[in-house]
Amino acid sequence: MATKNNPGKFDCYANALRDEPMFILLARDPLAPELVEEWAVRRYSDIAKGLRPESDMAMVEEAQRLAFEMREWRTRNEGKWRGAVRDPL
Repeated sequence: MATKNNPGKFDCYANALRDEPMFILLARDPLAPELVEEWAVRRYSDIAKGLRPESDMAMVEEAQRLAFEMREWRTRNEGKWRGAVRDPL
């Protein structure tokens, strides 16, 4: 699983251009797993249509695993982040 301490294979910080805008979803956001899954479905669809390369399947699979791991993390850490200004973990 990609984390702050272990960015993972598809690290958006490392891959972003210096001035490129980005948006990060954290597991504590209840919408995050669903949104990550939706991204994976759309990317898979683009691959199937030939709009994206087959090599993007690795990102699709990683996103699907991440959505599952986000749900697992939420279950293990329910409430730990509520009211915190910064992530206490």
